[in-house]
Amino acid sequence: MNTKIILSFMLVMLFLLPASVIASPQHENVTINFSNMSPHLNQNLYLRFVDKSTLKETDRTFVLISAASFSVTLPAVDVGGSYFVDFFADVNTNGKYDAPPTDHAWRLDLNNALGNDTLSFSHNANFTDIKWPKILTINFAEMTPHVGQMLEIKLENSTLEKEIGRVKIPAIASASFPVQIIGLIEPGDYSIEFYADLNGNGIYDVPPADHAWKVGFNYTGGNVEVNFTHNATFTDIQWKYLLTVNFTAMTPHVGQLFELRVVKVENQEEAGRVSLPAVLVPNFTVYVPGFDLNKDYNIDFYADLNSNGSYNAPPVDHAWRLTFNSANGDFVSAFSHNANFVDIQWPGATAVDDETNSPVDYTLLQNYPNPFNPSTKIQFSIPDPGNVKLIVYNLLGQEVKTLINEFKESGTYTINFDAIGLNSGMYIYKIESKGFTQTRKMTLLK
Repeated sequence: MNTKIILSFMLVMLFLLPASVIASPQHENVTINFSNMSPHLNQNLYLRFVDKSTLKETDRTFVLISAASFSVTLPAVDVGGSYFVDFFADVNTNGKYDAPPTDHAWRLDLNNALGNDTLSFSHNANFTDIKWPKILTINFAEMTPHVGQMLEIKLENSTLEKEIGRVKIPAIASASFPVQIIGLIEPGDYSIEFYADLNGNGIYDVPPADHAWKVGFNYTGGNVEVNFTHNATFTDIQWKYLLTVNFTAMTPHVGQLFELRVVKVENQEEAGRVSLPAVLVPNFTVYVPGFDLNKDYNIDFYADLNSNGSYNAPPVDHAWRLTFNSANGDFVSAFSHNANFVDIQWPGATAVDDETNSPVDYTLLQNYPNPFNPSTKIQFSIPDPGNVKLIVYNLLGQEVKTLINEFKESGTYTINFDAIGLNSGMYIYKIESKGFTQTRKMTLLK
């Protein structure tokens, strides 16, 4: 196995689903007119489009800024679609993205594209940390035994135990070819798992029925290139399957927190979950990897209608349940907004007294997002008025920051923790109120 890793800062422009979206001939052009870009003359400008309905990238490019005013045109949108347009100037000229103000980065919105749209941007200091994702390229060689067979690949951050993206190729076209997955952001250990469907049944089977491999690498920054040559050193990668849920007519919940999880019916084991800080568009898609074959699953999800940051039983929040059986591997489900609500009893939700609408129990929820950089939100509930202390510690037990030390009425509260100036690593946050104490861990990744 050739696992030589080559770090590269070259940007490329071809991507595969579901890690990203292939720019297709049906995509319409968008032109961005830039002006007053004199501070960035002779620097590279990197630009990409992200579909708000899938959060998948549709296209990217880069140009050398040689004049204060210039235009960039990309075939990146579909008529009626809504997009983020992310771009940054490489101020320190190191060939990669660094969060502002080291590099200068911005985000524009393009909603309800008409085709051949034109956007205008004039240089300003309203920077946005766009967390520019890097690209993994896997160069496959000597795959002749599997030409015409399905190939599935997934990329995982082993440090965070999080899947970054996956690609399914219905039929391998040639012995040598590249595959790219977008999503490298956090440093740490990563693994690439993939299999060729040797027996042609459309699902993963333990080698030698199918041929499967696993390649690891440590990510420290930039784009990554990994070379793989076919060999017989197979690995049982215990492949997990992907759920896709297509949502429509979710207009009542645009701008609200949305959470979804997949639960195995037989033992209530959670296979995976997605949390969207805000629904961006009425029609959108979520992807949840992690389920097994031939099992019954519930798909539980809710929209935070009352905007308190956590789940409340309907009709306070709107919640639903779908079901499926995973007999055939990857599963696609569809849901259109309706009033057939279900109390999904979301784990960690705060129980509320029906008469007073106050919390029944003391609770300290897991921070969101986690891992985070540089800020995160911590939510807690107290059923009785009293003094509340919420303190962050490092793993040595040393106090890092007191977030709250004051009297609070009964209720549910959300506190922002800003970790600017702190080192990456694990931290502990602890709440104390009227004899109640609880701690949780959170991870800062820079």
